[in-house]
Amino acid sequence: MDVILGHVNVDFDALASMVAAKKLYPEAVMVFAGSVNRNVREFIALHGDVLEFRDPRSLDREAISRLIVVDNRIAERLGEFRDLPGKEGVEVFVYDHHPPSPQDMKGIHDYSEYLGATTTVLVRIIQRQKIPISPFEATLFALGIHEDTGSLTYAGTTPEDAEALAYLMRRGANLEVIMHFLGRQLSPAQHELMRRLLSGLRFHRVQGVLVAVAKAHMEDYVEGASAVASRLADLENLEVLFALVEMQGRVVVAGLSRMRQVDVDRVLSGLGGGGHAKAGSAVLKGYSLEKVERALMGLLERNVPRRLTAGEIMSGPVKTIHEGTTIAEASRRMELTGHTAFPVVDDAGNLVGMISRKDLDKAGHHGLGHAPVKGFMSRSLIAVEEDASLQEIQRLMTENAIGRVPVVRGKELVGIVTRKDLLRALHGGEYLRAVAPVGGTHAYTRSEIVEMMQRQLPGEVQSLLRLASRVAEREGYQVYLVGGVVRDLLLGYPNLDLDLVVEGEGIEFARRLARELKARVRTHRKFGTAVILLPTGRRIDVATARTEFYEQPAALPTVEVSSIRQDLYRRDFTINAMAVAVSGERFGELLDYFGGLRDLQRRQVRVLHNLSFVEDPTRIFRAVRFEQRYGFRMERQTEMLARRAVEMEIVGRLTNARVRDELKDIFLEPLPLPLKALERLEELGALRTLHPDLSVTGAMRRRFQLLEKHSGKAWEMVGTEGRRWIPVAAAMLADLPPGEGLKWCHQMRLRREDTEALRQCLEEVPRAVEELSRKDLAPSRAVFLLDPLSPEAITYLYALAGPTAREKVAAYLTSWKEMAPSVSGRDLKEMGLPPSRVYSQILEEIRRALLDGEVRGREEELALARKLVEEAASRR
Repeated sequence: MDVILGHVNVDFDALASMVAAKKLYPEAVMVFAGSVNRNVREFIALHGDVLEFRDPRSLDREAISRLIVVDNRIAERLGEFRDLPGKEGVEVFVYDHHPPSPQDMKGIHDYSEYLGATTTVLVRIIQRQKIPISPFEATLFALGIHEDTGSLTYAGTTPEDAEALAYLMRRGANLEVIMHFLGRQLSPAQHELMRRLLSGLRFHRVQGVLVAVAKAHMEDYVEGASAVASRLADLENLEVLFALVEMQGRVVVAGLSRMRQVDVDRVLSGLGGGGHAKAGSAVLKGYSLEKVERALMGLLERNVPRRLTAGEIMSGPVKTIHEGTTIAEASRRMELTGHTAFPVVDDAGNLVGMISRKDLDKAGHHGLGHAPVKGFMSRSLIAVEEDASLQEIQRLMTENAIGRVPVVRGKELVGIVTRKDLLRALHGGEYLRAVAPVGGTHAYTRSEIVEMMQRQLPGEVQSLLRLASRVAEREGYQVYLVGGVVRDLLLGYPNLDLDLVVEGEGIEFARRLARELKARVRTHRKFGTAVILLPTGRRIDVATARTEFYEQPAALPTVEVSSIRQDLYRRDFTINAMAVAVSGERFGELLDYFGGLRDLQRRQVRVLHNLSFVEDPTRIFRAVRFEQRYGFRMERQTEMLARRAVEMEIVGRLTNARVRDELKDIFLEPLPLPLKALERLEELGALRTLHPDLSVTGAMRRRFQLLEKHSGKAWEMVGTEGRRWIPVAAAMLADLPPGEGLKWCHQMRLRREDTEALRQCLEEVPRAVEELSRKDLAPSRAVFLLDPLSPEAITYLYALAGPTAREKVAAYLTSWKEMAPSVSGRDLKEMGLPPSRVYSQILEEIRRALLDGEVRGREEELALARKLVEEAASRR
């Protein structure tokens, strides 16, 4: 016999789960393991004709071979059936949504999922198996989900719960019935219990968390203690409440929590009860209220983590200004940094006031730019000490309508708590960090990011990151993987760059990590950066989290130590402004403050603020490169800002070296992407900033097509990695007037050897192509033309040449280049010719004859050598 059970004191989630289980096990019988709460009992009274429950006394216990247990994992909560799990010959199948606990039944078939309601678990199975349900069943199932998720408002609610409700509504769930049974009024007995609980309400500080404990004694048993406790919490606006009700020889404990720090299920499991993180209950027999309260307080002390304080969540260091700073200078700094207010400090670093943009604008309007800010700052300070609670900070923000609260140690300013700092601490890292992209996908969880890293990163890199995690945790650092590697991880592109950002002393962290790796460290203290050089040749870049601002357009930035959020904000685009936490338990947590994940999904490049291209116009070239590499497009506002920066001629203010580096990165992209990038730069008006005569012509497109088609083969024959960007740069510059390409090389401050290679491409290659195209050209002449050329120029020549010339280049690279005579200087000396410059002329002539097929083998070479030696001797 198969039996479907829930738990004692059946609620709507348990009832709905039992009926849903019956859809999966049609031959099973449904039995209540104990009492049923008042609302459920009234529902059953109305719908008894369609609900097939058996009296447990009518069952033959010995015939039970399988238990289907729903909304429960603990045998003690099975009432009179508690002894069946573990009995020989009885299989137990569990469908639940609560987290595991030490009291869980052992040896079970577990089909649990950690969703908002057990009904959701079963509805998903029904949906997958395409089992039909009636409108009545849809209504009951919806009741179960609504009750246990607080109509999708409880913290444990998942997208799956919402999807299940949507499915049930499509199957005819009746909202009037749901509202009727969820919104029932308290009975007279429950009202009396509410009154007594209010009278017995007391408050306790547990690890800094305010916990309400309400006690009451009732002469008769009152159903629905949990419902009464919920009403009491709403009435008194209580964050954490435990209601203890003594009645008829037992104490019922109902717990509710609206704080992440207090897990009700963990606390009440110590009393033999359970539930989930936000709500639960326990029933104890033979205990007094006082004894249960003492046990409860002990469990709270052990299970409630220490509260977070302002000092632990604050951002820092804080950008401040001195009270003697002029209004004009303060306005300039505010414009540069984008801040809307500055804390004001005195000579000792003590916080003495706040100055806002509004204050500065008013003073400037009245011609007071020369005056110090101390005369205009607000001295009514709202600040907290480092040990202030999050609740206190939240109260100050809401009551005073402010977005940040300074943190002081005495009078010294040590940090600041922003709204986002507070929200992340109250609601968890995922609350603000991961922005769900459009298109129906979800924000990545920590475990999903870890899985991506395991799937995409080589084992060596994973080991390095895990070691960095251990060092960070041991030494107390917050460390993050940042930049392109995070972007490409999310896109599924290979990228093995390891860039770490450290909140705190990045250089010191790098040294400690390097000691573990037995690696060398190269530091740059001015910028707070270090490079770890591993024996394998791999490098790890480590930087201190920093912010930067620009004194003027296109200038290099001024850098200051900062937080990870500000470090990410200084970056070029949202898709590059994401990070993955590496430290300890946070390993794999995605930080996405600015919507980078959403922009990846939308396949767009977006700047973080409107002055981005003004501050650093090289970002225009970078944006174009990312567009081509990933098939993205600049977001509309971003493209408008790029065009405006070009029109303002800000690109022309860049140092040529910075432009050169961005162009090299473009040229190193796989063909044909560099050509597409140049076309896009021309569309934006930026190409002519490189040279006024530069434009994408048909001839330029033809050169790029030939490079794409033939350069791969050429590089393969050249047999060296080479400077692959040089032939691409030559293809761009070849249409410029004579001499202009070389002048451009000097303007871009190319290295001497790079300039020479480009000169060969632009000046020597066209002449060589023309001569090599002659079918009657001797091999020796081809070698004469090709020997002086760099690998880059030969690659460029091979790509641009016709079939005849290309054959000669191929023959040169595969055969002629290495062809040398067997005759040596020693042979010439033995022939009586004294050493002189004539040796090289003779050997070169022998090589020419060998290349052109005029001599074959050593004897013919020696014969030619003797003849040439005699001629040389006769000329002396």
